[in-house]
Amino acid sequence: MTDTTFWTCPPDQEVRGHSEDHTLTLLLPPFPTGTVNLPPHDPVRARHFAENLDTVDEILEELPPGSAGHHLALETRADLDIIKVGCWGNLISISDPALAESMGDLPLLGASTTLRERYPDARIVGSAHVDCGEDHTEDIIQLPGGVMLHAEGWPCVEPLDVTGDPQAVVRALGISPETLAEAEIDLDAASDENDWQALGRLALGPCDPWGRPDLQMSVFRVRHTSSATFRMRETWFLNR
Repeated sequence: MTDTTFWTCPPDQEVRGHSEDHTLTLLLPPFPTGTVNLPPHDPVRARHFAENLDTVDEILEELPPGSAGHHLALETRADLDIIKVGCWGNLISISDPALAESMGDLPLLGASTTLRERYPDARIVGSAHVDCGEDHTEDIIQLPGGVMLHAEGWPCVEPLDVTGDPQAVVRALGISPETLAEAEIDLDAASDENDWQALGRLALGPCDPWGRPDLQMSVFRVRHTSSATFRMRETWFLNR
């Protein structure tokens, strides 16, 4: 494993704050509505996908597999170098700490837009939350044809910046008012009063992989790109 790194702090440097949600999921057609039996995870495809992520410069090591039901703890700088990728047929999911940040650089939007160019027919859903004293959130839903929703900001401090059309997203997905109410989503409420992550999970429906211990994922230690490392350093280490 190469020692080359863009980090300026040691691997055992403790991070500040925490994050369990820093995910992107792609659902390729066909889009099921009923019960789904996903095929086994494809580790070869997962490695290829990881190698081509916007945030990844190089895969340094393949670690023992994990599951979509287990959050990797972020305690030290070395933990920030670990990503998970799951490929189950037409469903691809990524967990990468580089997608969570507090700078307003919008890495989730950038990564999902790049994936949209590669997979124009995919339903793309992402959520990245980080708490370093205050909670910063970024959530995205991108649908085929250009319908999208992006929400970002500090929900405990100010209204979120919302772009796209939430109503158009709900119509395109065929989500009923009753389902929205059950998820406590009110599109007429203030932007910081809605759980946009919950709407993303509705967009994935029965294909939502997160929290499922039965779904195996590949785990990699990576060298993130210089720009991704800079964002993580600013977010997790206060310029150290």
